[in-house]
Amino acid sequence: MLRGRIGKWTLALTEFTLRYVPQKAVKGQAVADFLADHPGEEIENIDSLDRANANLLTRAHVCLNNPIYSIHLTPWKLYFDGSKTDKASGAGVVLEEPLGVRHCYSFQLDFQCTNNRAEYEALIIGLEMLVELGVQSVEILGDSMLVLKQIAGEYKCLNPSLAVYLVAARNLLTEFREATWEKGRKLRSQ
Repeated sequence: MLRGRIGKWTLALTEFTLRYVPQKAVKGQAVADFLADHPGEEIENIDSLDRANANLLTRAHVCLNNPIYSIHLTPWKLYFDGSKTDKASGAGVVLEEPLGVRHCYSFQLDFQCTNNRAEYEALIIGLEMLVELGVQSVEILGDSMLVLKQIAGEYKCLNPSLAVYLVAARNLLTEFREATWEKGRKLRSQ
C-alpha cells in the first residue's frame, strides 16, 4: 500500500499513460533570452588592449566572418563495367547512395567499340548521372586498370580514340568537389 504524497500522486496518475521524452534541442528563444540577460563587455578602444589580445580578437573576428566548414560527407559510390562481345557491346553502372541504396543500370552500346571504349562509356555514363543528380563527392570503383590509371595520370593515353574518352571523363570529374577511384573492387550482390 502506498502512503504519503508520492503514493497519492502515483495512485492519481495511474489512469494516465505518461512517457518521458528528453528535450533534444535548446529553443532559439531561450538562447536569446540568456544573452539578453547576460550581456558581454564591449571593447570600445582596441588600443587599450595589449598586442596578444588584439591579435586574438582579430583572429576570432576573421573566423566568425569566414567560417570553415569541416563536415565530412560520405561519398556516393560509382561501380562501372563495360563489355564487348562479337554481337554487341554494353555498359553497366551501379550508383550506391551514402545510405547503401543501390541503383543498377545497363546500357546497350549501338556502335562498334573495343572493350576499353565500353569501359570508358560506362564510366562516363555513370559520372553524367551523378552530375545530373548534383552529387559532390564520389568514389569510383571498377576493374579496368587501364581506365583508372589513365584517369589518375599514371598511364599515358596513346590511342587517339581513347583520348577523347579520357578528356570527357576528366572534364566530368571537375564537376565534383571530391572524387577518388580504386581498382579491383567489384560490386558484390547482396
